[in-house]
Amino acid sequence: MEIGPLTTRAVLTVEAGDSLREAAVSMMERGVGSAVVLTDGKPTGIITDRDALRAIAQAKDGEGFTVSDFVSGRMMKAPPTLEVVDAAGMMRERGFRHLIVVDDDDELVGVFSMRDLVVGLLEERRLLAKAASNDASASA
Repeated sequence: MEIGPLTTRAVLTVEAGDSLREAAVSMMERGVGSAVVLTDGKPTGIITDRDALRAIAQAKDGEGFTVSDFVSGRMMKAPPTLEVVDAAGMMRERGFRHLIVVDDDDELVGVFSMRDLVVGLLEERRLLAKAASNDASASA
């Protein structure tokens, strides 16, 4: 199963120059744990709720800092055709909770999160169980 159909497409986006506080408030209002950072309309990073917590823990005033002050250079892009199991391996290997899904032109398609991964793995398991059940019925 490919990640494309599982990818969350209603993605919160912010600009690198936006205030950290504005980004955190937007994530809270939308009930999401991340926002894709765009530069010239292309995804260049991701800011997460963990980044905002790190800023608070460092006693930083969210209004006085921009998203770019806290966006780590760590992000991974993936095509919508990536298989769920391969996405799981990439996320585990790199310690990511989100993959930024882009098309062939590097345009943002959406975000594939741990939540989407669980849904995909459960669906694959359900399909395998159904196939096994059908095989057992056909053999009987």
